[in-house]
Amino acid sequence: MKFTYFRNLNKNEKYSTNKRQLKLVFFNIEMDVSFGLVRKFEFDSRCPNKPNIFGNVVASISYSRDRTVLFSLYPLSIADYPNRASDDFNNQILLTIKQWLEGQFNKPDTALLGYEQLVIEWTENEHLLHKVKFL
Repeated sequence: MKFTYFRNLNKNEKYSTNKRQLKLVFFNIEMDVSFGLVRKFEFDSRCPNKPNIFGNVVASISYSRDRTVLFSLYPLSIADYPNRASDDFNNQILLTIKQWLEGQFNKPDTALLGYEQLVIEWTENEHLLHKVKFL
């Protein structure tokens, strides 16, 4: 795991997780991780089927056909992302992301036509995961 970028936050912001938690869950997975490289998530213009997102995107993870992984986290307002959301992200969502990644690793090369992305949204009540494919 390589932390490629880390934006320091102001006192009113937080990330959905921290470096320590990521190292605990993804200790055996090679990936690039960026904290706040961009302040807000935006879909790639080549995205054919953009899901409707009404909440805040807290993280996205991309898996490309060359089998590289990019995990991006986005800054969130402390007022919009309570501690229970962080706890849910660390205890449930990270494990779901790991399972999704392991599924990607297990695909044969012929099944990797473009890249796939998992987008994690916080809706003020729950995390929603959106799977997106780019060809």
